[in-house]
Order: sequence, then C-alpha cells, then structure tokens
Amino acid sequence: MSKTTIVLSDKSVLEVLKKGVDAIVTPVSKTLGPEAGTTLMYRSYNRGPRNVDDGFYTSEVIVPKNPHIRLVSEFFKEATMRTNRKVGDGTSATTVLAGALFHEIYSKLHAKTQGYGKSENSGVMALKKEILSAAKEIKEKIRASSTPIKDLKDLEKISAISLGEDGDLSKLVAKMAWEVGVDGFIDVVEGYKNEIETEIVKGMRFNAKVCGKAFVNKPERYEMVIEDCPVFITNYKLDNDLLVRFMLEQFKQTKVIIIAPDFGEQVLVNMVLARQNGTFIWPVKAPSLRTEVMEDIAIYCGATLYDKNKGHKLQYVKESDLGYLEKLTVKDSETKEDSIMLGGKGTREQNFEKVEEVTDVKIKGKKEKQIKTYTSTAIAERIKVLKGQLVETKEPQFQMLMQRRIASMASAGGVIRVGSPTDAESLPLKLKIEDDVFACRAALKSGYVKGGGLCLKEIADALPDSNILKTSLLAPYQQIQDNAGGIEIGKHVIDPTDAVFYTVEHATSVVASLITIKNLIVEEPEIQTGEGEMAMAQALKKAVYYWAKEKNILSENEKLAEMDANGGLSFDEKLSLDNG
Repeated sequence: MSKTTIVLSDKSVLEVLKKGVDAIVTPVSKTLGPEAGTTLMYRSYNRGPRNVDDGFYTSEVIVPKNPHIRLVSEFFKEATMRTNRKVGDGTSATTVLAGALFHEIYSKLHAKTQGYGKSENSGVMALKKEILSAAKEIKEKIRASSTPIKDLKDLEKISAISLGEDGDLSKLVAKMAWEVGVDGFIDVVEGYKNEIETEIVKGMRFNAKVCGKAFVNKPERYEMVIEDCPVFITNYKLDNDLLVRFMLEQFKQTKVIIIAPDFGEQVLVNMVLARQNGTFIWPVKAPSLRTEVMEDIAIYCGATLYDKNKGHKLQYVKESDLGYLEKLTVKDSETKEDSIMLGGKGTREQNFEKVEEVTDVKIKGKKEKQIKTYTSTAIAERIKVLKGQLVETKEPQFQMLMQRRIASMASAGGVIRVGSPTDAESLPLKLKIEDDVFACRAALKSGYVKGGGLCLKEIADALPDSNILKTSLLAPYQQIQDNAGGIEIGKHVIDPTDAVFYTVEHATSVVASLITIKNLIVEEPEIQTGEGEMAMAQALKKAVYYWAKEKNILSENEKLAEMDANGGLSFDEKLSLDNG
C-alpha cells in the first residue's frame, strides 16, 4: 500500500526549523555546568521514572507532537547523539553551541525572508561553507591548546568535573581508568549491594561456562581452574565420541583444555572416565561466542582455530595446533561472571620482520636500502587490526563490542558495580559513572583543555568580529554562568580535548545542514493490517522479560538467546542503546 505524505515548503519551513531546535535546546541547556538542573523523565513498561542531568538522555526522550517539528528535532539532536557515541561527554555543550549558532543564522535568514538584509553572502550555501570553514580553523586551535594527561592527578580532575563531585567516587573511577589504560574497557553494571564495588580484571575475558559439576575442581568458589595446560579451540559442536577420541590421540597430552560451542553427553561422560587412565580433559562450553571472538581467543592462546566456516576438518588435527595457557578460570553455570585466561602463548614476544620504513641511505659512498624491523607479539598485532576495524565501525553497539574485545586482548579491563538502596538512586548514579568513564578514556586518548567553556571562550575572544562562530562559541560558557548564577572557573577545571573538539564538529555540522532545508515531508499516520498486533507482541515480550527478571526466574538459555539475537548484548544493554 502506497504511503501518503504531508509536505511543508517555503517561508513556513524556517519557523518550523526554529521550533524543532528550541524543543531540544531549551530543556537540554538546563543540564550544563556544575549547577546544572536535572531532568525527571518517564520510563516505559512501568519501570518507574528516572532523574538525570545529562543532555543526551534528556534529548532522547523528547518527541514533539507536531510531525514536522518532531522531524526537525530528531534531525537536530543527532549532533548530541554523535558526541555521545564518540566521547560520552560534552553532549549538553554540543546542543547549546548548536542552538546558539542556529539562532544566529536564523536571524539572518529571517531578515532575508522579510525583505531586508539581502547581502550576497546571506545565501544558505554560502553560509554553510563559511560555517564549515570556520569550524575547521577552530578545531585546529582546540588541538593546539591540548595538554596530554601526565599523571593520575590530572585524570582525577577530569573525573571530578564529569561526575560533579571531587570525592572518593571520582578518584575511584579515575584510578581504575588509569590502571586499565587507553585500550582498557570498564563495564559499569548494576550491583547487588548498597555500595560501589570495583574490580580490575587481569587476563583475557570471554563468556563461557563449565560443562558439568564433575569438572568443577574448586567447589568452594564454584570454579573450574586449570593451570599450565595446552588448549584446543574450535567452533564445531563436539558430539561425535569416536572423532573426539581420535583427536585426543593425536594430541598425545595427559591434559588439555577444549573450548567449543557445545559437547555431546557421551563425549562428556568419556572425558570423565578418561581420568581413570590419567588423562584430564577440561571441556569449556562457549555457545554465545562468535567466530571472530574465538579467533581472538586462539591468538591469545597461540592456537589454531579449527573453523567449520573455512572447511577445517577435525580428523586432521595435530599436536602443533594446540595453544597454551598458564591459567584458566571458568565459573560454574550458576554465576554470571566471565571466564578469565592468563599467560597465553600469544602474549609472548616473537620476532616479526615487519617493514616499517624503507629508505635509501649512503654507506661508505654506496646507496643501500635501510629496513627497520621491530619485535612484537601476536596479541599486539591483533589489537592493531581490531583498532583499525573500530575506526570503520559505525554502529554504537558494535563499537562497544569491539572496544571490549580490544580491552580483553590487552588484559586491561575492569568492572564497577553500582548499588544503592533504591533504583531511583542507583540508575542516575550508574549513568553518571558511565559518562565519567567515557570522559576519563577520552582524556587519556586526546589530553585536556581548559574546562567550563573557557577553551572555546578564549578562542572566540581572539577571533575577529566577522567570524561566523565567534558569538556561538561563547554560548557554553555563558550557559554555565546562567545556570550557576555566576561562577568563577578555576585552573583545576579541565575537559577532555575530544569532548570540546567533537562539540564543535557535530554542532557546526548539524546546523550547516539544517539551514539548507527548504522542504519538510512527513508520512501521514496510517495503520497497516497487523501493525497493532506486532507492536503488542513486542511490548508483551519485553513485559514478560522484565517480570521474569524481577522474579529471578530467567533461564540461562533465555539469556544466551537474547544475547545472540542482540549481537552479543544482553536484553538490558540492547534496550538501553535503543532507547537511550
């Protein structure tokens, strides 16, 4: 069935653009600065309200009733969304700067529609070019004024500003970010105690579980722990007992770890019986791991991944395909924690003759080629590849998964468990800590500049009055002053360079595109057969999930199925990414 649309054109478009921008800027501007106000917002499925002081989450729930204004507001708040994806901080400043710039351009365009102010430079395409050119210059100035993070005290300042308090919690987050480093990944999860808990996880982490109670050798800790052991890795399901016996004969080992998606019942029984002959097989079940993650594990262990997708045959395995681990800890299936590998063979230095630079040099009057080589590890090389893939990854959920893979391979990870007496306290705190973690990571990567809007203010003060961005660059500083009733910003107030850089990049980009719009076209609401039933089914599925979670009756299979369906994310993580 064809869609019907509602088209808006000509002079009325400009006014709708302003209303759409204001719908986002007005509430979000209240959330900027040390004296920022908070936003109390609804949550779906009767999960209760939540109270946040973050520009991104505030903008995400705003949905104007008018379809044309709603279309503009969705387009405008993409600037905030992009800053949040890139840095996790600076979202309110992005909205405020973009709003100020739009209002300045709006005044020029409004004057033109009223029949005056028709200068040759007032055309929208000329204005767009001027905005983007000025933004490029400003971003270069931001990078030039950046100072690298030298020690933990610098990072503690970043943490305190982001979290809004200079106390034990901000120092705790900074310390953890400092320890895991720029390649590290910190999970912020719900806690089960009425306090903040932290844990630095050394080694590579992955999602797996023990195949049965018979393999748990540390029952007091619900763990299977194996030390100094060869490792075999495959994405085949091992349910052929004869084939598995043949494999083990080729390995010629008295003990071996086998990581696979699943194992047949008889295979597991024979693994237990094999202990009577002094052969200890330690099966590790990893049904939710994608092939690329199993490749990561194989590289960490220094093993060959027997990949069914590449046509590898298990009957051709040989002892040289095995990797090695100093220690593997796998939690019993009753717990939710990741398995941890330590001391993989792939972490050891090996000589790779990499051609880094080839130059012609004169040695005793003769021209010769000079080739530089360096020593690396298989892990380091894999991390380089993953970092390259991360740059090309656009979807935020996949970026998060890629960052976790990098952190896991670098043995740089941590967990912050956020617990409070009530959900009304823990949820806002969890969101603030997540932003704080992102801010610390951004500062480690890009350094810092003067905070509180001062960096942009000082750049603006040095610009000529003719610069199109001069006034709007002052907006974040002025909004902070308005929200606080006037405040002195000291030298200790600093912001991650990336947060300020991408504030300018995304704010100017969205306004430069917004001012070129001359038509607004929306779909006229039209209920199709089956749409209502589908929406009800999806809503019912979510309602049942949260009911089962509250009653603590979710099965392990249901959790794994949800993760598979959501690209490796839990239902909660996927819903959070979808709904902000």
